[in-house]
Amino acid sequence: MLEGEAEAPSNIAIVKYWGKRNSALNLPLNDSLSISLEALKVRSKVVFDPELSKDKVRVNGVKLSDEEVKSYASRVLDRMREISGKSIYAVVDSWSNFPSSAGLASSAAGIAALTLASSDALGLKMDPKELSKIARLGSGSACRSVYGGFVIWHSGARDDGEDSFCEQIFTHDHWRDLVDLIPIFTDEKKRISSRKGMSVSVETSNLMKCRLEFVRETLPSVLDSIRNRDAKKFFEMTIRHSNSMHAIMMDSFPPLIYLNAMSLKVIDSFGDGKIAGYTFDAGPNPHVFTLRKDAESVEKTLIELGATKVIKSDISAGPRVGKKGVDENN
Repeated sequence: MLEGEAEAPSNIAIVKYWGKRNSALNLPLNDSLSISLEALKVRSKVVFDPELSKDKVRVNGVKLSDEEVKSYASRVLDRMREISGKSIYAVVDSWSNFPSSAGLASSAAGIAALTLASSDALGLKMDPKELSKIARLGSGSACRSVYGGFVIWHSGARDDGEDSFCEQIFTHDHWRDLVDLIPIFTDEKKRISSRKGMSVSVETSNLMKCRLEFVRETLPSVLDSIRNRDAKKFFEMTIRHSNSMHAIMMDSFPPLIYLNAMSLKVIDSFGDGKIAGYTFDAGPNPHVFTLRKDAESVEKTLIELGATKVIKSDISAGPRVGKKGVDENN
């Protein structure tokens, strides 16, 4: 048997992707920019066993269906088997320290951890760029969790996806004063998966072309705001990119509604971008970025709005591979 273990951070996209040009390879329609989060992690252990007749995956102790395994984990494992030349199935155990399927990118962290743990088990010496391509096969945003800090995912143009990969553009300590507050309003599973929702939007949203132009035009400004640690500009662009994606969701048919009443209260409270900038993925729980000096005030407001708890996260330095690098408390 061959064993490997790894821990990967979740990530939250500031410049988001919503829609694919190739679903089989998870190739996005646009570049995206994310931040890896220290407080949200997934730990995965992979055991390749010649006695197995298929891949098996457990997430927080719950066994996934064969269809779920085939749609996500086996896409990564098949590629690893191809590279290593070993035709051997695996048992995967993953544990997260945050609610899954509630819009906090648990699948991204899980697939990234699986990719790194599989590489560790098979003894493959691969750089993060190549690992990001493999993680992308299992879950698009997982490729960004292969790195820490601020990460850009290049959409690429090639049909085979070889130019669609991630790279770190700023390290985790580039902007030490920036923190992410994540209020938990609900841990309910979302009704429509991101994968399904993107497909609906690509097929039906009349605003998609406009949004893609918006992303191309504004990505340089987002990068500049991070480079210069310009909080006011960063908060504004974070809010605008979140709103842009959810406008596409609402313009889809039937409309995709991932936000709830509590989400709207957050938008109303921080929409001016003066001390914080919110962003929502496909779920009702926001990420609210603010400076460390304002974190206490922002957290107090989030609790007053009804959050059952608020997770405070610094920016992650990145994944850890091997048993010695895994946080056993998660």
